[in-house]
Amino acid sequence: MVMKVAKINPITFRADKHVTKLDNNTEKKPQIKELSNTTPTYNVQAPQKYKTLGVTELSNGLKIHSYKLANGHRVTIVPMEGSPTIVKNYVNVGSMNETDDIKGISHFLEHMAFNGTTGENGYIKLETGDSFKKIDKLGGWTNASTNYALTDYVNSTPMLDEKDLEEQIKVIAAMTENLALTPEMIEKEKGPVCSEINMILDNPKTILADQTVRTLFNIKSSADELVGGSTRHIKNLTREKVKEYYDKYYTPDNMNLVITGEVEPNKTIELVAKNFHSTKTRKGNFYEEKLIPINKTVRKDIISDKTTSTNIMLGFAGPKNNDTKSKIIFDILSQYLASTDAGINKELKKLNTYGDLCMDKISTNPNNQNVILFALDSSEENSEKTLKVIFDKLSTIKSPSQKDLEIIKEGLLQDYKNALEYSLIVSDLIGNSIINGEADMLANYETILKSITTDDIDNFIKNYLNLDKVAITLVHPQTTLEEINKNYTAANKLSFKSNKKPINTNKISEQTLDNNFRIGFYETKNNNIYFNLSLRYDLPDDIKPSTRVVLNRILDMGTMETTEDELSKFKEQNNLSLYAGISAQKLKISGTSSQENFEKNVKKAKELLESPRITEETLNIAKSKIKDSLSRSQDSAKSLFTDYESKYNPLLISKKQLLEEIDSITLEDVKKLHKYVLANSKGTITINTPEKSPQMKEKSVEIFNSFNQVQPYSYKKQAIYQRNEKPIVLAKEKNISQADISETFKFKYNDNIKDIAMMEIMNTILSSSSIGLFNTLREKEHLAYSVYSDINRTGDCAVLSCNILTTTDNKEIGEISYDNVQKSIDGFNRQIKALLNSEYTDDDFESAKRLLKANLLDKEGTPAKLSVLEKGLNSKEGLDYYNQMFKEIDNITRDDLDNFIQKAFQNPPIYSIVASAATLNANKKYLKSLEQI
Repeated sequence: MVMKVAKINPITFRADKHVTKLDNNTEKKPQIKELSNTTPTYNVQAPQKYKTLGVTELSNGLKIHSYKLANGHRVTIVPMEGSPTIVKNYVNVGSMNETDDIKGISHFLEHMAFNGTTGENGYIKLETGDSFKKIDKLGGWTNASTNYALTDYVNSTPMLDEKDLEEQIKVIAAMTENLALTPEMIEKEKGPVCSEINMILDNPKTILADQTVRTLFNIKSSADELVGGSTRHIKNLTREKVKEYYDKYYTPDNMNLVITGEVEPNKTIELVAKNFHSTKTRKGNFYEEKLIPINKTVRKDIISDKTTSTNIMLGFAGPKNNDTKSKIIFDILSQYLASTDAGINKELKKLNTYGDLCMDKISTNPNNQNVILFALDSSEENSEKTLKVIFDKLSTIKSPSQKDLEIIKEGLLQDYKNALEYSLIVSDLIGNSIINGEADMLANYETILKSITTDDIDNFIKNYLNLDKVAITLVHPQTTLEEINKNYTAANKLSFKSNKKPINTNKISEQTLDNNFRIGFYETKNNNIYFNLSLRYDLPDDIKPSTRVVLNRILDMGTMETTEDELSKFKEQNNLSLYAGISAQKLKISGTSSQENFEKNVKKAKELLESPRITEETLNIAKSKIKDSLSRSQDSAKSLFTDYESKYNPLLISKKQLLEEIDSITLEDVKKLHKYVLANSKGTITINTPEKSPQMKEKSVEIFNSFNQVQPYSYKKQAIYQRNEKPIVLAKEKNISQADISETFKFKYNDNIKDIAMMEIMNTILSSSSIGLFNTLREKEHLAYSVYSDINRTGDCAVLSCNILTTTDNKEIGEISYDNVQKSIDGFNRQIKALLNSEYTDDDFESAKRLLKANLLDKEGTPAKLSVLEKGLNSKEGLDYYNQMFKEIDNITRDDLDNFIQKAFQNPPIYSIVASAATLNANKKYLKSLEQI
């Protein structure tokens, strides 16, 4: 529970109709009983006063300050030194509070929160998009999401100025308590929301989760998707319906505000009481979707042209929302089911797949049951075999042994302590626990965890993983019912601060070991030990690039001394994490452990590095896994560009090249690459040293000095940039309702701090400023829900892309707009021209600089701190690379940036489009014209 704060199937504001055939051969409907209504008990008093509920101190020293405003609004404040400040308001409402005629209204209302407030009664006045602009100016970000049983609104800033916190609070208060909900804005927002629904329904995993929840709880809804609703529902929404829903559910007693980060509680609660002052009171009972769990197993098969693999999901009715102990038992069981002893993943790996288990709430009623979902995908051929493995293993699963139980508990406690380093995770843990009626969950977590017995786990399995009452959904790629039945038969045979810096230089140091490894140390409060070891190399011409893809798979298969299963068992018994992988220029091994097991972990890392299990058996398994993965990979605009660019960029491999080379890769090829990397690489190590255990620094030097010698360090940036002389158009057919479009520009950049900073500032302005793609193509022109730019660097080549998902071909609801392709690309080029003409405002410029500063400051948690060290160790600037960039940002002028922008767009673009055949055919002439420019 503690580490699993992500929601199932959430719809986020700043993110990212299926054609299906249902198998009508369903089971008889079970007899069901309705749940009795619950009556909430709230006593709403006069606003603007508050009372202190107490302070809870956790084992790591975090103090949770709890308050309640007089109007019933719960407030929790957690000071966290060195963390960004998160202001997050949780509203206890979601799609399961919607009647069928207004499905999707919770999500729509979330969108309306970004479309203006009245500014009356002391609230801040916000116009459309102002919440983004105001927080962007503070160097922060803002977002919101909707789920089955929760809607939340959040912003985060690095607190560069003391007054920033009140601005954060004012924005969230207005967005949740003072919406304007004008008819004009409601009509305007219907387009982007419908676009988002189309985007969601192009994802087969959405179909999978949605159908599983419907089946499991006997939900009868006409909506295309339970959270997003349907475009027809959204188009029929009126202001009266939206306002009625807002006034009913957005009352203070139905909200919970959590503030974490560098804040002082007494000052902060005063700011909250000043700015949150709604006088709304609850009127009448809330609507609750009736959730009646099935009393016999039901399977549904869906044939979809949206997927290239078979997606499988099992749904179980889990414990109640407020059952803390059962949620922690679930965490133990999740760890155990993924272990070697349980054997599920061992069997699933033979079928080139693995399972993902999660649990979440789908009702605002604390006495209703959670849903437990087990999801995975496979090839169509292996789908029934995969399902059979799950049934065989779950039907015989028992609690782990007492020894293994204690090991799992120790690992969960380790994860719990790690999680408390992150302000957003702490916010979600507290916010969700209070909404669920588990206010003391964090304080009691360790005690409850230690109290859990093997009998508790056996009872959980019996009560909540009952295979006689499971909802099974399979979403198949294009096939026939005859083929599905054939596979089925075959399987059955078988405080406030300013003047910040990203890095406290007093806590970092470095040295060069006797074996030439450069090692960087970061002193942390975390007593667990993290390390990253990297070998950087240049791949020679006589080694096929695909060889490293094969080696990357083999690195996950154990060592010559230890099989994959034995290695997994070793990690489980010692609560270690140890991962290895190789990319185009780097072989990296990362590990995490307690201090006591640190030496064990590093010795095993050395074994994995120097003698991976490179055998004919692992070679063949790796090839099979790669080919299976390629057969299931989905085409996208970005993948089209990658495939094209791989002809010129030696660090990229196309899908076609992989398929052509994979069978010819020999065991000697893989051994040759591994030997080459060990002999020709430069090595770096980053590691944290607990401030309470300074001896770990000396110990780590001794241990890492035992590794084989590497090449002396020298800095070098590989030259890979090649100019394209004319515009290129790449297009591919795919049966989707939304066209996936990218326009990409390549340019050569100087590898210095100033150029890299300007690159990020330029991208921010292009994506989200007053002339940005989001503000124009989405907000003003309503072309799409998802539109943005991004930038990446490889060697000396920078790649900037404009990206959009725009509806062009949804015949099911008569939404045909082939001209959105041209509108999108013309929109890209219009906004790029505005950028080239320096039409962005001074506020845009300063906001982009502050956002970059915020990103540099966002180094919560030990892994992020080590990434800072690794970047510094491998740069000309050294360990304080981030501090130097932070300082350089203030020196950048508009003239500097304008000159850089001219350079970035001087070369012709590469257009990538994945869309339906009808969309591409309708735009054939236009796409051809792009190549002539």
